[in-house]
Amino acid sequence: MKKNYLKNDDVDVQNEKTDRYLITYSDLITLLLGLFVILYSSSQVDSSKYKEMSSAFASVFGNKTKGDGILPGSKGGVILPKAQKTTSVNELEKEANNVLNEFFLSNQIFMQNSGSTLVISLPESLLFTSSKADINVNGNVILDSLSSLLANTDLLISVDGHTDSNPIRTFRYESNWHLSTDRALNVGYALIKRGLPEEHLVIRGFAAQRPIADNSTEEGRGKNRRVDITISEISSDVPTNNGYNK
Repeated sequence: MKKNYLKNDDVDVQNEKTDRYLITYSDLITLLLGLFVILYSSSQVDSSKYKEMSSAFASVFGNKTKGDGILPGSKGGVILPKAQKTTSVNELEKEANNVLNEFFLSNQIFMQNSGSTLVISLPESLLFTSSKADINVNGNVILDSLSSLLANTDLLISVDGHTDSNPIRTFRYESNWHLSTDRALNVGYALIKRGLPEEHLVIRGFAAQRPIADNSTEEGRGKNRRVDITISEISSDVPTNNGYNK
């Protein structure tokens, strides 16, 4: 019987092929070790040096003989004069015609003054995707302008969500009540984040109960799917949080 024998050189080559992964493995371990050392060292704070640096800053910026320290920031580095608060519906209508003029001219939004209230209507197509309540890019542009108009007013602002009469039942919204309320909530909260005082805001959902057009046509249903911003004077008998907000 003939036996095969491996030469020493052949054995070395075979071992080299099978153990080649160890080089990559050792490199990976070395890199990980280095990473952990860096993370550990960067997480350690020298408390004595930190106190020295804090004391140095305090002596410079907190010294009353050299000024009052860091000045409060302002928009664009310019201190803007405080605007007069709008106290009547008619005053607000004049300001709205100036601030929102381009949107009125392009028929993107609509405004109606009944004497005691001012209603600014935002159609669904401007704010939302069909059957959803997330505000789109164009809607955020409108809300930026609206917030600059409404943030400095002492009037009552109601954000009202409306839908058409077609029933809706999706995974997220069980009915038009849910959809209209969520749309009003998102618009109202977006205005709050842009500076609208919370105490002046009312959020309501009306589903299909307050149409402004015929729901039997697509054009009418499109008009009914909207969010109305209703501005009115605050009645003296409206409860407030004065004296209770502690």
